[in-house]
Amino acid sequence: MRDALVVELDEVGRVDLEVAGGKGANLGELVRMGMNVPAGFVVTTAAYEQFVKQNGLQGPIEGMLSAADGAIPSGAKIREAFGGGVMPRVVEECILEAYDRLGGGAVAVRSSATAEDLPQAAFAGQQDTFLNVVGAQALLEATRRCWASLWTERAIAYREHQGMGQEKVSLAVVVQRMAAAEAAGVMFTANPVTGAREEVVIEASPGLGEAVVSGRVTPDHFVLRRQWGRWRITERRAGRREVIIRALPGGGTEDVVGTGVAEVEAMPDAAFRALGSLGAQIEAHYGAPQDVEWAWDGESLFILQARPMTALPKQPPKATKPVQLLSGVFAEMIPGRPYPLEATTWGPRLMWSAFVTPFFQLIGLKVTPIERLMVEEDGVIVAFSGELPARPTLRLLLAPFRLLRRARQYDPFQWKTDPLIGEALQRVRELEGRELQAFSWQELLKTVHEALAIPALIFELRFRYLPRGMLAAVLLRVMLALIGRGKQFGTLILPGVETKTLEANRAIEVLAARIRSQPALAEMFAAHEANELWAALDAQPQGREFLEELQAFLDEHGHREAGGTLALMEGTWREKPELVLGILKGLSGGEARPESGTAQWTAARDEVLAHPLLRLGPFRRAFLSHLRAARTFAQVREDTRYYATLILPVLRQTLLELGSRLESEGVLAHKEDVFHLRLEELERLDEKWPPQRTLIAELRAVVERRKKKRAMLARTPLIDPRLYRRTGQARDALLQGTPGSPGVAEGPVCIVRDGSEFGKLRPGDVLVAPYTNPAWTPLFQQAAAVVVDTGSAGSHAAITAREYGIPAVMATVDGSVRLKDGQRVTVDGGRGVVQGGD
Repeated sequence: MRDALVVELDEVGRVDLEVAGGKGANLGELVRMGMNVPAGFVVTTAAYEQFVKQNGLQGPIEGMLSAADGAIPSGAKIREAFGGGVMPRVVEECILEAYDRLGGGAVAVRSSATAEDLPQAAFAGQQDTFLNVVGAQALLEATRRCWASLWTERAIAYREHQGMGQEKVSLAVVVQRMAAAEAAGVMFTANPVTGAREEVVIEASPGLGEAVVSGRVTPDHFVLRRQWGRWRITERRAGRREVIIRALPGGGTEDVVGTGVAEVEAMPDAAFRALGSLGAQIEAHYGAPQDVEWAWDGESLFILQARPMTALPKQPPKATKPVQLLSGVFAEMIPGRPYPLEATTWGPRLMWSAFVTPFFQLIGLKVTPIERLMVEEDGVIVAFSGELPARPTLRLLLAPFRLLRRARQYDPFQWKTDPLIGEALQRVRELEGRELQAFSWQELLKTVHEALAIPALIFELRFRYLPRGMLAAVLLRVMLALIGRGKQFGTLILPGVETKTLEANRAIEVLAARIRSQPALAEMFAAHEANELWAALDAQPQGREFLEELQAFLDEHGHREAGGTLALMEGTWREKPELVLGILKGLSGGEARPESGTAQWTAARDEVLAHPLLRLGPFRRAFLSHLRAARTFAQVREDTRYYATLILPVLRQTLLELGSRLESEGVLAHKEDVFHLRLEELERLDEKWPPQRTLIAELRAVVERRKKKRAMLARTPLIDPRLYRRTGQARDALLQGTPGSPGVAEGPVCIVRDGSEFGKLRPGDVLVAPYTNPAWTPLFQQAAAVVVDTGSAGSHAAITAREYGIPAVMATVDGSVRLKDGQRVTVDGGRGVVQGGD
């Protein structure tokens, strides 16, 4: 067979790569296993090599490769030589004889390189394919053009990238009878995005499959899972039908402009399920997930190609419910990868040691150290491990008694008068009054540790006052369940709770109202971008008066994070007032939205109190008592977080002062690079100032390594979305998430990725964000709805959305990537779905 010029498809199998190329070998293997593959033959690599030899092309090929001198060579001259070459008569005769045996007519002519459809490199689309080729001369010309396509720039570059030698590569050509495709596409026998091996992903579109594989059309998208012995479609998304490729009667193809809307699916569900079954058989035969091209003629399915899936993600971790919950919480708290200095100061470690560990221990759980939850490499946090955060101990049996003792000891209605708040505020004021530039290295490090001790002081308030609220919430839920009003629980305990976050939002609205009421201010805000507004306001007397009010606001609330919840590197509102000016720019362009939280919860309360059982005095008093105590839970949780973040400005300034001194000694290129060092590495310099040359060189190398490591991880999420992604999706949904706030609203998408984009949002926009924290909530006063990649119903975003009576969908995972600015969508917060707008 090695010397044969043409072989039938059923004569080759997967071991015949050197004869039939990757595509031909795999198609022959599929024929042998009984798949419905269109009949055809292979013009072998021996025919290609004879063409090259007879036309003297080996010399130009070698000359091109040697002339490249390490660069990617250009194949233009080789392709030109192929075009002028004469096909050997014996090769031509063999091809035409095989074509006659096939019955002539329309065929597909497809390149099949020896370096193609391999487990480590698919070479998808690197060589040419010609569809609906009719007639002997057209077939010979298509074969010649396939041979020449081995030397296109894209194919040469791809081989170079894969580290494959250019000298020995060869090409066969597969010729098959055209399948009369009513629909076609690709199938992945494992999910190419999540790596889930139990899922099959099918993409389909009417007409020939070239529209799908070339990326010219947005195909119908289906996800199938095997359940109870049969395939079930668990997710479907309609395509857009931008173009449909059809075969012409006399040969060739035409592009038919589509409608842009998929009014009907490309195939019936039964055909998709049958295709999933075929995919499972092919994968089982090859022993690895496969990328399969297929076609459907209205009655039968055809397999057009199968090759190993490359770049397949690892299997999704099998997450328990507690791990899923913790992953979702972490994804909201830590939307970006913490820098080493953040991780060892204000970051996961502080939160874990100051609050999570003591609280878990209080209720009788053995806590997993944060070092095991966050995987580190050379000081850089790489990923969340997915390990269980805590395990029960025998002390858990006595947890109710410990919580009850604390509940009796501390009255949550009096928590704001606790002396710990005054002590924490006094410590913050003392730290803010320090002249950091005059401090020694040791004094600066001491300031860091003093600042980090304050959140632990604040979180002690949670241990004192949350137990009463927790127990009351449990009893309230039980009472609501007994009277059939369980769904009212969230509305009763969250909306209308007075918090420092709402206080800050109201203060921003006061400033926005001032802008609306003064035409000169309104004109300045309309005419300038957020980063230009401070200078523009400072140039006008009326503007300077406004800046005084804004400065008073920043003095009170400017300690809020400019970036993610634990992103100390990003600074605060006080340092970046343009973020607040951006919010004000958006708010001042529309009318104020009244808060509806109080009305929501009082209406729910009155509805529940109307139940006959709660008209009885003892039950009514117990219900109202538990309700009042349960509502303190959200207030204590939110406000203690607000007070804990008061240290951020002084902590950040102290760390930057350390960085400035390292910059002056040549350790760092910029003072902000200090965030690439860990706190313990800064403490090594405590008694070695100024640092010795060897230490300077060591720290420089550490910073550069970590910069490169972070750059490599830039597109890898810290928290694997597969740990908390919802596996099902509503039939009509663009996105499926978690219900955050009920209601339905429609509007154009506005994607806000971070604080620098706050000014983009306009009244009536649907706010779409990768994460949120309390600093984002003023935007909710102008948003029609909120869609967030992370979070849950108990997140700041969801709570605030309920306050303002707007729908919110949380934990969509990739909504900020899949949706586009200006795209009209409908947000259904009650169902947790985002649909296409009208």
